[in-house]
Amino acid sequence: MIEESGIEALGEPFIPEHLSDDARGCIEVIKQSMPANIYSALDSFLLSAFGTAWALHKLAAHTINDPNFEHVITVGDNGAEAQSPWLAILNKQAALMASLGDRLGLDPKSRAALKLPGAKQRKSKFAGLLGQTGSSPSLSS
Repeated sequence: MIEESGIEALGEPFIPEHLSDDARGCIEVIKQSMPANIYSALDSFLLSAFGTAWALHKLAAHTINDPNFEHVITVGDNGAEAQSPWLAILNKQAALMASLGDRLGLDPKSRAALKLPGAKQRKSKFAGLLGQTGSSPSLSS
């Protein structure tokens, strides 16, 4: 359960068998790194997409790190030069991981917004600043 919506998702997340070992390992690390009951069976699909993006990102990074890797390649019969497609794959998967990671609570900002079942929200250290009693000071006077 990532955000309180009034509907409680059920079941434990699963790791589909069709995923690569790298993607499956990524999902295992995520599941073991988060508190219990954060993810449900419905989150398995987003976790799978994230794991697959990570596996492809890893493959692209290994390819790019090869000493014989050519960042610029010749394409077509006219000898035109273009960026290696591996660079685009690396960047697209990184962007996808950032987007999915935000939805899955995998960065500090999104983890701070997680609402754990039975957990009390911590009071802001700025509460009471300027005579305000709420958790965030108002800008209007």
